[in-house]
Amino acid sequence: MSRRSRESEKWRQGRTTALHPGSASFYPFFPFTAARVKKDFEWKGYLFKKNTLTLLDLYGTNHHPEEWEQPEVFAPDRFLSWSGSPFDFIPQGGGEYEIGHRCAGEWMTVDILRVAVDYLVNHLKYTVPKQDLSYSMNDIPSLPESKMKLAGVKRK
Repeated sequence: MSRRSRESEKWRQGRTTALHPGSASFYPFFPFTAARVKKDFEWKGYLFKKNTLTLLDLYGTNHHPEEWEQPEVFAPDRFLSWSGSPFDFIPQGGGEYEIGHRCAGEWMTVDILRVAVDYLVNHLKYTVPKQDLSYSMNDIPSLPESKMKLAGVKRK
């Protein structure tokens, strides 16, 4: 493989890797997560009492203009050089997955997504017909209204 091909492959893999957090931040699997408070605590002037059912707004957090530049724009490239902590980006919950605060299958899912996107982009030809890609924040998981339709699908 030539140097140029290796650089192109590295760039492509980086872009595909950035697609997962970009997609998850813009189109969350769940609009919120829920948990019960384990012990009383205060945070930013709010008192959280033990056993209170508490909701974390994932969509709102991942679209907050003080945290994200142009949060209304789908821009997976923002994750190419992102250096935030596991608590800054919370598509399925915050924290380290090793201690139970994120999806245990997240990294396997990222690898599957990387392979699937590579196949869709580099091994198939298709068109995306006009469709309704809006989604309801009342549904879990949120899915586009018309799902995702491809037309004229053929191998390259």
